[in-house]
Parts: sequence; structure tokens; C-alpha cells
Amino acid sequence: MKNSLKMALIVEALLAYVYVSLTNGVFLAYLAFLGYDTSMISSIVLGSSFPAILIGYMAFRKPTLLSSVSKKRLIVVHASERLIWLVVPFMHSFEALIAVYFVKNLFSVLISLQFNNIIFSVFDEQGVRDVTSKRSSLASVSSILGYFLATIFLSAGETGFYYSFIYGALIGLASTAVIALPDMKIPLREIPAITNVENIYSVSLYQVLYVASASLLSIFWVSIIVKGMGLESYWVTMISLVGTATSIFASLFWGRAHFKYYKFSLAFDALTPLLVVFAKNSFMHLGISTYGSFFGTGSGFLGSFLYARYMGSLGPMRASSLLIMLGGLGQFFGSLIGSFGQEFYLVLAVAVVVLKMGALFVAFLTIPEVALVPGYMARNYASILYMVSVLGYRLSIEVSKESAIITLRIIVLTVSLLVLYVIYKAAIILLGV
Repeated sequence: MKNSLKMALIVEALLAYVYVSLTNGVFLAYLAFLGYDTSMISSIVLGSSFPAILIGYMAFRKPTLLSSVSKKRLIVVHASERLIWLVVPFMHSFEALIAVYFVKNLFSVLISLQFNNIIFSVFDEQGVRDVTSKRSSLASVSSILGYFLATIFLSAGETGFYYSFIYGALIGLASTAVIALPDMKIPLREIPAITNVENIYSVSLYQVLYVASASLLSIFWVSIIVKGMGLESYWVTMISLVGTATSIFASLFWGRAHFKYYKFSLAFDALTPLLVVFAKNSFMHLGISTYGSFFGTGSGFLGSFLYARYMGSLGPMRASSLLIMLGGLGQFFGSLIGSFGQEFYLVLAVAVVVLKMGALFVAFLTIPEVALVPGYMARNYASILYMVSVLGYRLSIEVSKESAIITLRIIVLTVSLLVLYVIYKAAIILLGV
């Protein structure tokens, strides 16, 4: 069962990422083509982050929600996400695009949650790394085809977006047929008590900061290409095409690399946003895409692989739901910053650098596998970071409670004085004074 399931997951990725490239891969370019600025694009992405945060949180708090995977339910959700793209090219209003992208991401979260649960539950740490790296490598191969087709389609102008979304949705439905073939039986496991809390917290903080930086970078990079430099929309897909071609080799390299080498990916990845801002030639962006894709792949793998290592501390159900929630939080914070940035690209680039440097410091100081300090010091720093965060959270809760109580007392006092005043005026009127 494991082998057939592994094969289905890999083939599904092969087809699904052609679909993803033709739909989600051109969506930001579509928004920029319609004339939306960085702030409005960020607002659309911001709204779509809530399903991941809410559903991930609910599943983390109550892991029994994921104790079984229904194939019928998975197929319905999997197909529904594909079908939603058929209506996107016919929508142009800001409100409609927010709504449709929210619904699409709702389906995406449910799919990812179930896929992550299957992978984390059925396979061990080595199996998780194997499936993840192979899915990523084959996804890159299919993304090349997808972005190549998208580049051809978008060279036709607005009509190209219709072709891209519609053909992408149909290819996506083929991946639904593939995932419907194997048996999906998740072994029943006890939900363990959470241990290694400090390490998990450090990795989680790293993941949020990294996803936030990646989300913000993708938003303002598209705006620079289409609005800032005035290039055609197909340049966005060409840049993505080069990046995904690079990620084929990057996935295989980082999938086999020891954790100690990930520190180099983190350091060099932090330079990508500045290179994007200062590149004035369109062809330079192709080179930056190669650079950013190689090191960005390593940075992205780090969080996923560390969760595979700490999975025993969380349990597969909590691990999969936490990954989804952290991705939503990262997207939320990244797009929230972008919503205030408008067209100030240098400010947005600096924000991305700050987020990446934050992830860098968290990794270098608190994650033993990649820390620059000895392992015992990294664990101590992780404990300190966790304790300070918990104390800060509790203090903010206490302050919020006190503020709420004081506010409530002021409201009650104000209402009481108002009632006394009304009674006083009524008494004067009745007594004729």
C-alpha cells in the first residue's frame, strides 16, 4: 500500500503543478494586469490566509478531526478547487476576486491538510523526506511545462488568461483522477503529549518568518515587473519558469544535504529582495530567479524536514495541521505588510530582508541542527525565547483583561449616571419644578 500511495502522490504532483502553474501561478500577474497595485493585491492575498489559520488551529487543538481520511471527501475537495478556477477569468471586481480566492484557498487548505496527514502518518522521517523531495522535484519538472504554456498563452494578452485558467483547471482534474486510485488507510495512532516544546516553537517561528518573507517577495516582485517596469505579463511566467527549472536541481541537492549546509541557503537567500529592487534590466531578473530559487528551496525545505524530525513530539496529525496554520500566519503577515506598502518597492524589499534576517537569526541561534553556536547553547536560547514569548503572551492577556474590565466599569458607570440623570429630569418634569 505504501508503494502505490507513494507513486500516486508523486504522479499527482507531476500533473497538479502544471495546473498550479497555469492557475495560481499567473493569478498575481492577472491582478497586476487588471491594474491592481501592491496594496490591493496584498489585500486579496491577506483575505485568503484566514482559512489556513482557522482550520489549522482547529485541527491542531483537536487532532481527532484528522484521525481518518475519507477518499470521497478528499476527491470532492480536490476537484472543487480545480473547478473554481473556471470562473476566475470572468471576474474583474475587487470584491469578487477576494471572495473567489478565499474559497479557492479554503479548498487548498483542506487538500494540503489531508495530504500532509497522509504523508506524516504513513511514512517515517526518511520516507517523508523521500516523498517530499521527489514530489518537489517532479513538481518542478511539471511547473516548467506549465509556465512554458502560460508564457505562450499570456503573450496573446488578456485572452491568454482565459486559456491559462481554463486549460489549467482541466489538467488539474486529471490529477484528481490519479489520487483517486490508491487505497488511503491511515494507521491509527495514539495522540502523544507534546514534548520538545522549545524546539518546536523555534522551528515554528522560523517557518512563519520565512513564509511571510516569501509571500511579500512574490507580491512586490510581480508588481515591479508589470507595473514598475511596464513589462508584459508573460515576463512573470518566464521568471517563474527559470526559477522552477533551477528548483529541480535544488530540490535534489537540498533533499540529500546535511542540515549543517542549510545555513548557507539561509544567508544567501536573504539577499534576493535587494537584488530584485535594484535590477533594472528584465534579463537580470531571470538570473535573480535562478539565484533565489536555488537558495530559497533550501530555506523552505529546512522547516519541513525539521518537522519530520520532531514529528514524534507532535504526532502526525498535529504536525500537519501546525504546518498549515504556520503557512497561513506567514502569508497573513507578509501580505499585511504589503497592504501598507503600495508602490514603495525599496521599503517592501527592506521589509522582506528584515523578515528573512529574523528567520536567519532564529535558525542560527535556536535551532541546534543549523545553529552557529554549540548545540547546548542553541537549546538554551530556544528555551529563553520560548519563555520570553510565553511571558509576553500572558502579560498581554492580563493587560487586555484589565483593560476590558476597566472599560466595562467605565461603561457601567456612564450608563448609571445617564440613568440617574434621566430619572432626575423625569422627576423635575413630574413635580413641575
